[in-house]
Amino acid sequence: MSSNPYTPPSSAFQANLRADYTRSLTRRMLAGEGAIELTAYRAGERLSSAVHGVSRSGQLVIADIPNLFHSLGTFHGADDIEVRADIVKDSADHTLGLRLASLHLLGKLRWCRNTTEVAALGLQGQLADLVHDVGPRVRVGVVSTERILLHDCSGVTAYGAAIVAEAATAVPSTDALNDAVLTTAAETLADVADAVLDDELPGWTERLDLPGATGLVTDPAHSVDVDQHCVTVARFTGDQAWVVQVPLPSPPHAVSAQDGVIAWHHLLDSLPTRRTLAPRP
Repeated sequence: MSSNPYTPPSSAFQANLRADYTRSLTRRMLAGEGAIELTAYRAGERLSSAVHGVSRSGQLVIADIPNLFHSLGTFHGADDIEVRADIVKDSADHTLGLRLASLHLLGKLRWCRNTTEVAALGLQGQLADLVHDVGPRVRVGVVSTERILLHDCSGVTAYGAAIVAEAATAVPSTDALNDAVLTTAAETLADVADAVLDDELPGWTERLDLPGATGLVTDPAHSVDVDQHCVTVARFTGDQAWVVQVPLPSPPHAVSAQDGVIAWHHLLDSLPTRRTLAPRP
């Protein structure tokens, strides 16, 4: 244990950390992280081959390449379609096999009728790349909705349609930070999680219900997610597990892609002296 005085974070701090993270996660999932499935629930048909994202004009957009398996289905007619959209995102460490979160919404899908409508959307990211690479065979559509639900380990969080427009704002890439966390030793990730669980570092924690297959997990901790301001770790001890979120130290200058990596290393350098890993009570 650290001998330095430390005041545990207040419940308000933890609530704000969690609220900021869930909003960030929702925006990232709308902007293209995760996989989308659309269900035309009145026709009983599903579309699982689409990619999605948010256009610069602030609309939830999907793009799909019709093929022989669904080219004649409801999804590729001319009419607007009432749909349910489900977006799922798994943990950053795919060896863990943990579902991080899912987004759900009811709305209406309207296909663009010509290239002029597509151009007016202001596509970006993987949507723009797909349309550029494949050309006119890609069908592009806009999904409108009034309410979005995020499901994650802490429950359900509801957002209004305005969060879709928020997701149109580009943020610095977290790829470098994700790589840095994924390549951190499992024992060190466990130290980070334990420091939060023991109130030696600020953060947020939640018990994780273990599915039966998780008994195969051998590492004490896994990277679950990263964003600009927070790293999320799954901590395992025996038959218990926690999801632990720890905020990154704020960079002293404008945020860039490398600032997250620097902040992560600063966080590791600030870890209190740890005890030998042992099962938690």
